[in-house]
Amino acid sequence: MDVADRVRGHYGRKDLEAVALDALRGAGVDVETLEVGDLSGLDQLHAGGRPATEHLLDVLDLTPDSRVVDVGSGAGGPARLAAHRHGCRVSGVDLTPELVELARALTRRVGLDDRVTFDVGSGTDLPFPDGAFDRAMFVHVGMNVPDKAGVFAEVRRVLEPGGRFGVFEQMRVGDAELIYPLPWADDETSSFVVPRDRYAEMLVDAGFRIDLDEDRVAAVAEVGLTPPGPGSLTPEDLIGAHFADRAGNAVASTMAGALASIVMVATAV
Repeated sequence: MDVADRVRGHYGRKDLEAVALDALRGAGVDVETLEVGDLSGLDQLHAGGRPATEHLLDVLDLTPDSRVVDVGSGAGGPARLAAHRHGCRVSGVDLTPELVELARALTRRVGLDDRVTFDVGSGTDLPFPDGAFDRAMFVHVGMNVPDKAGVFAEVRRVLEPGGRFGVFEQMRVGDAELIYPLPWADDETSSFVVPRDRYAEMLVDAGFRIDLDEDRVAAVAEVGLTPPGPGSLTPEDLIGAHFADRAGNAVASTMAGALASIVMVATAV
């Protein structure tokens, strides 16, 4: 089984829309009148949740005229939030068909399918022409991607000169061992976390200039210290009960000095 198949197997579950709707109903949400904010507990499946996404969107300086590609778009949360907050158009691409189907379904339900689309595809072979976008996002994807250099080269290809690329990732910052299983992998065979300076090198090699390199560990921890209220949705509602233990291992790895949540913004030159 190759890496792509392992990634699909890790994230792909049957009937994800039904699972999501059941969780929403259980939290007292009227699924017939869904709004983007109703989904935040389910579709911001990364460290720091919605506040982390909002920060990335802000530093990307989005406008209603922005044309955004979201590489590794998952359940579609960052893409929908970008369109909702900034009025821009977003094209998402993800390896996992089940997640793409869920992203499309939730986007229709919140009335954003005229501005946000999703396709099954690989970040190393994006289905778009050269210079089609002026913004790009890569949110907690690289941990599952062995060929990040190839992805960054493709992102540079589909960005126009001067376009901005926002990366929010878990990166290696020390020599301590990672504690498995983690939210993105059962073990090291499908985990490809690399050092912070290596991300910067690959971005520069792909034709980018680094404009921002920001440690977000403290900001992410602050969000994590806020307990969910009664009936609140969490990623466990979509991913399964095992998620809490995996997330705990990610926190422990961070506290041990092995991982950090990092935001980088780079400009296509």
